[in-house]
Amino acid sequence: MSATTDAEPSGSRKLYLIALAEAIALAAAAAAVIRLDLGWIGTVLLSVLVILFGYTMFRAGERQAKASGNFSIAIGRYNRRMMAAGAFYVVGLFAAVWAHDTLKLSSAAAFAVAFLPSIGVLWMVWAMGRLLAEEQDEYLRHRLVRSSLFGLGTLLTLATVWGFFEQFDLVPHVPTWAAVPVFAVGLGLANCVPWGRK
Repeated sequence: MSATTDAEPSGSRKLYLIALAEAIALAAAAAAVIRLDLGWIGTVLLSVLVILFGYTMFRAGERQAKASGNFSIAIGRYNRRMMAAGAFYVVGLFAAVWAHDTLKLSSAAAFAVAFLPSIGVLWMVWAMGRLLAEEQDEYLRHRLVRSSLFGLGTLLTLATVWGFFEQFDLVPHVPTWAAVPVFAVGLGLANCVPWGRK
């Protein structure tokens, strides 16, 4: 029992450091792609980097979950579904941006291309629903529901406050696709704070 509790804080710290290092590396790579105007080659390299970093984060998260006793077969399936959906989202997003910027698309083709990244997000939502349906451990399911509610509360709060600020011309407009990243940040925060891990 004490080995699990001792392993969790150091594992969490290591996971946070990996996430921070990857965020800095991604920001630097994105800045380099934009500054050097690398075009589609830079887009492909950035996509590969995002997918690689996503994979390393999932693997590190799985190792920590196993070390702390918070891993199940359903979570393993969920992780693989989310990695596949995330890879589809990243490739779909960069492909859609490239197609929009370089091809002259008809209305129907433009709608199809614009919808492409959404398929990855819809896949992620489906994976989250499947996780709740497949998870047999009541404690882990309780944590998943709490984290999801915290993510939803984060999204609703920020969207409402920002919406009113925007209504009175105090802040710039934020596109609605930002809802998913905001929810994901809230979901992640719920797993970082002590009450979210109980």
